[in-house]
Amino acid sequence: MPNGSRPATGPAAQLVDLVATAVGLAVAAAVVAGFDLGGPPANRCAAVLGAAVLLVAVHAAGGALVRRLPADRSHVSCLGALLLLPLLPLLLAAEPVALWLAVRLAGGLGLSAGLSGPGATVVAAVVVMLVGVTVRHLWSVLADRDGDGSALRGVARHLLAVAGLAVVVAVLDGATLANGPGWRQLLTLVALGAVLGPKFSRLALPGRGVRLRSAAGLAVATAGNLLKLWLVTWLSTWMELPLSIAGFGGFAAAAPIVAVAMLPTSVAGRRAAEPGGPFLPGAMAELYGRLPPGL
Repeated sequence: MPNGSRPATGPAAQLVDLVATAVGLAVAAAVVAGFDLGGPPANRCAAVLGAAVLLVAVHAAGGALVRRLPADRSHVSCLGALLLLPLLPLLLAAEPVALWLAVRLAGGLGLSAGLSGPGATVVAAVVVMLVGVTVRHLWSVLADRDGDGSALRGVARHLLAVAGLAVVVAVLDGATLANGPGWRQLLTLVALGAVLGPKFSRLALPGRGVRLRSAAGLAVATAGNLLKLWLVTWLSTWMELPLSIAGFGGFAAAAPIVAVAMLPTSVAGRRAAEPGGPFLPGAMAELYGRLPPGL
């Protein structure tokens, strides 16, 4: 979806959001320590569906707020965007608060649901949000609604991030993923790859030609991935199977591996110029729409 465009709305979009959020909840419940949606399969499905409904309602409310801003470069647009900025922390906090409330309601209804501690709550919300983004992208590809190829690149970046993390764990002595069932290790890499994969900024890189721009992009991506790898390992401390990378040297060796793994999608998605304004932070752009250009 280009910058400044409006997100899809209506019952079909909310149904997709519901399914994507439910998938994210199932993954988070499997990998985040202290987040439990257990019990018999019927109770587990009811807890996941109930939590997903509440989160989708939060997305709809946030999206309605963002869509009130005009999508142009007028002074009104600039002023509206500036007035929205103080609300961004509330949008960022809405997801974990809604998740905590949904789990509390499920527990109050007699379902086996639990969520312990603010750290686990925030990490679970991040996993739900970013895994859900990939599911929405996949739906856009399968439904032939990916006009500019951005959804396909999003899915590819997530898968390549997972592959890059798997290579890091396999080849680096200082990188380890805690022992556990193979399916849980895979889901842990999927959850961590959802954090590692998204591009949170777009830079105008120097140089002309594919080789020079790819070299500059690889250098920037390596530096960015080093920071994101640290974030990923820190977030994983709240997971059942944490990922650990030993020392700065380990991060410095892992960052170029991940950067090279995701380089194809960066090259494929590069454009000479892209109009429009800044994104809302991270996956907020997918859930609530984008800030209008002009800020």
